[in-house]
Amino acid sequence: MSMSTGVEPTIDVKVFVDKERAKVLFAESGKEFVDVLFGFLTLPLGTVVRLLGGQSHVGCLDELYSSVEGLSTDLFRTEPCKAMLLKPINSAAKQCCHVTAFSSVPGAGCRCGKVMAKLAAERPENRGNAAAGGAHSEDGVFVKGGMKFVVTDDLKVAPASTSLMLTLLDEFQVPDPSSLEQRILRFSSDKIIDLLRRSLTSQNPLTGHYLDVAVAPDGSVVDMLPEYLYPEEQDNEAEHSLVNASLRVLQTKNNSKVLYAEVGGDFVDLLFGLLTIPLGSIVKRYGKSASKGCFDNLYTSIDGSAQGCLRPECQNLLLSPVLTPFFGCGASTMLQAQELAPDNQEINACLKCIKDRGFANLVTCHGKFWYKKSYRQYCNVSVKTTSLCELDAKSPKGGSDNGGAYVKHGPQKFIVTDDLHVLPLSLASTLQDLVEKEVALTKPQVMELLKAALVTRRALSTVLLPAKINKKLHYHSFGLY
Repeated sequence: MSMSTGVEPTIDVKVFVDKERAKVLFAESGKEFVDVLFGFLTLPLGTVVRLLGGQSHVGCLDELYSSVEGLSTDLFRTEPCKAMLLKPINSAAKQCCHVTAFSSVPGAGCRCGKVMAKLAAERPENRGNAAAGGAHSEDGVFVKGGMKFVVTDDLKVAPASTSLMLTLLDEFQVPDPSSLEQRILRFSSDKIIDLLRRSLTSQNPLTGHYLDVAVAPDGSVVDMLPEYLYPEEQDNEAEHSLVNASLRVLQTKNNSKVLYAEVGGDFVDLLFGLLTIPLGSIVKRYGKSASKGCFDNLYTSIDGSAQGCLRPECQNLLLSPVLTPFFGCGASTMLQAQELAPDNQEINACLKCIKDRGFANLVTCHGKFWYKKSYRQYCNVSVKTTSLCELDAKSPKGGSDNGGAYVKHGPQKFIVTDDLHVLPLSLASTLQDLVEKEVALTKPQVMELLKAALVTRRALSTVLLPAKINKKLHYHSFGLY
């Protein structure tokens, strides 16, 4: 890592380029670059979309995110619900170490009936976690220090070694290693975000970044319906048990397209919940089929080629990323993504000082000052400890139950388009050549819908229309018939 006074820190990475094939074969890096790559897996999908300016090009995620932006806060259970979806908190971030009660989301309701403001803007420092993170200062955030790593073009990570280098040269059929061009790529924060974008949609993100290849426009993947999305026939009836996801579908009579579905708040919650799921949890559940990119390679490196290179306490954090307390809902339940337990702790300060000064400056609660030839305390409150508990910002009355909804569940109905844009239901003029039908989704269909949301912009059509017709339409669109 390099840093100059007044200049943004950067990470230097050496890449080995095959000029004849115009391809980065692999890169050599220190712990900082590998930490960044593994850190991608802890990002909630809503954070990914926000970092990429709403242009992630990942299935229907951009539409889901813009739907949350466009919906009135009146449609959510609490005002903070909207902020939680637009800016979901990364449970692995150090600044999210876990407050009377506190919440990490401004505007959360307290049990007293008032709205939190000051205490919701920050979190008390969890000194135990902070100390653990600093036990080996030479280590990285996730990986051990003092090591060099090799990162392939498709993001496989392994400790650097001569044998690995020879294996890669043989794999890429490089007869003369001296023919490879060695270049230094300097990654600023903007370039790291660019690498994130490419890694979501490309199998060669390092080459794309090095050559500055344009990222495929969103329209180029609108009609891609991969065969692996279609569920195989299953004999296990238990797997087809109904879940609480009913919708009224409006589609063309020839089964060519679903125009939209009329749904309730519970179904909208299921979709919006995707924005809070860490990227690594998606890869864990769906593997390669959840992405056109190469994050599956990065994920499998954790207990594969990079096994033994990670700090022990970080291994499971990356293999099974968790959600911040109270951020889960229907989608996290379906995808078996766990939440961290709400934080309850004792703070070594009185309640008055916490309310007056927040958590960042509590030294005066115990501090003394010199006055008329003697020391006096700044704070005269005798009880110097306060019990704190974390509350759910989704609860209007400051509850602390996991799995609460984001959207109000009531008479309000919503329209969900084929690309999963969500709007409040409004009456439209009668459309011709349409048919309406009631659908009760099975669990496998819900799982397929969440997967489809990540890889196609025809998510409803992909899951709800007959598979054979969908495949035929897909082949026609690519001239395969």
